[in-house]
Amino acid sequence: MSKREAFLEAVCKENVEDFLRFIQRHDKTEPFDVEEVVQEMARDQREAMWGRLASLLQDILLELPPERWEEGGDEGMQEQSAADPVSLSVYALEDGDAYSALLETVRRLNDVLESLPVSEAPLQHHIHALCEAWWKKGLQEREKFGRTAFLMSLQKSFTLKKPGAEIQRVWSLHDVLLSLDYTSEDNKPIINLLLQCFQHPTYIRNDDGKRFLVFLFSWNVDFIWIIHATIKNQLQTITTHIAEMYFRAWKKAGGDFLENIESSCIQDFMQNAIFLRRASPVHAKVRQIVSYFHTRSGCKSVDKMLYNLYRPILWKALSAPNFEVRANATLLFTEAFPIHDPDQSNENIDENIQKQLDTLHLCYFSCCFVKKKKKNMMCKYCFVLSSSKADVCYSPCSERLYPG
Repeated sequence: MSKREAFLEAVCKENVEDFLRFIQRHDKTEPFDVEEVVQEMARDQREAMWGRLASLLQDILLELPPERWEEGGDEGMQEQSAADPVSLSVYALEDGDAYSALLETVRRLNDVLESLPVSEAPLQHHIHALCEAWWKKGLQEREKFGRTAFLMSLQKSFTLKKPGAEIQRVWSLHDVLLSLDYTSEDNKPIINLLLQCFQHPTYIRNDDGKRFLVFLFSWNVDFIWIIHATIKNQLQTITTHIAEMYFRAWKKAGGDFLENIESSCIQDFMQNAIFLRRASPVHAKVRQIVSYFHTRSGCKSVDKMLYNLYRPILWKALSAPNFEVRANATLLFTEAFPIHDPDQSNENIDENIQKQLDTLHLCYFSCCFVKKKKKNMMCKYCFVLSSSKADVCYSPCSERLYPG
């Protein structure tokens, strides 16, 4: 009897001890290699093995369901042993294979997850890997098993001391979210975990973590303002990389997602940078985020966005009765200058910038720090205008605008 035939014969309740020995020999890296055996099986042998595995697992679970397993016991050894050839079978699947029995086995393993005691971590690990492989292979019911793999990776990323590899795994499974219903109550636990990612420094610092957080802005339009509210509640403790994350999310967005990121997030930060008191513990953090967008000006899309978002709020704030509001607005204005619509003609751009210089002249007398900014403002002005217009920076008019 060949080793394939012997292994196949062992996959049943009556020969379960032989089956366990085969798996244990594989685990100890002895000459018997389960993966090699499965890959070398003919199609009819593979399908027969899957049917036997389904029956074996059913018999085991009927005899001793997970709810009756004792903490620290070894009841999950047989299920774990069954999971090994199932996982290997996923990679060995070929076009035309009838894998309904294999699918039934994966369903059963997936269903026992919630009932497993903590001591069965190895079995959980096997089922996790199995569900991940099933999703990536694109097999039947991949959405169900992909959800399991994604949720397990997400949970593990918060508990491991070194979660970098698990965060990478979360990112590799991020497309699973596209198959989930955002409004379903069943997915609320996942949504809560997703929001925790924005409060977790490791996600914010990790490259794959940042990619994942940026992606979440594109999952569901209604999720954007919830993300934003979560981040605002954490601003006292996190700011590094947050501005970059918002910028990357904005840059990738389109349609309703772009509109929501601009109005619910970026413009909200602008308004807070204007109206928050400077004594607020988060004012400097908000300014830091807004300033990040200012440093990206000079790009047509960024200039257009700054112009559109500042237009309804900044000019009113510059003439507000409250001195602190005026001062905050003026600081933003001097930093973002020139604020213009790049789609306008050069003549209109020049005219609008001149109006902004006139506005700055008025701000000069009410906000002492504007004087410190004047040289930088003139340099920006010269850069924006054509060379034929640049002489205005050194004209008598310029001196009147900014008396020394």
